Amino acid sequence: MAEWVPIQDGAFIAADVIRWKEGVYRPRRSRKAKPFRLGDWLVTAEVFQEPDANGWARLLVRKCKILSELSIRKPSPIIANTEIKRAQKTIMRGKPERLLWSDESARALVASKFLGNR
Repeated sequence: MAEWVPIQDGAFIAADVIRWKEGVYRPRRSRKAKPFRLGDWLVTAEVFQEPDANGWARLLVRKCKILSELSIRKPSPIIANTEIKRAQKTIMRGKPERLLWSDESARALVASKFLGNR
């Protein structure tokens, strides 16, 4: 069985599989319209590119599950194998978790700042 651990301080790297909870909102019809919350997703994605200097990460969605529906209009999930871009602060707001690697020592080498990877 897969084991998930909480992510501390936004420390996820390329090739990690992460999951987080994210709110779903209706698209705005005008600038003055207030956002309307439709529900919540649980997004599971693989990290393509770590957050850059501006805090944006590129991800490949592996699975998206609807957790709650707060209105009559149902939110549609993100289609699997879709590449998305999310801000690191958005991911961190959703209490992210990381799937443990089969060899965590290899991950430690990849994530090491002393090897020039960070």
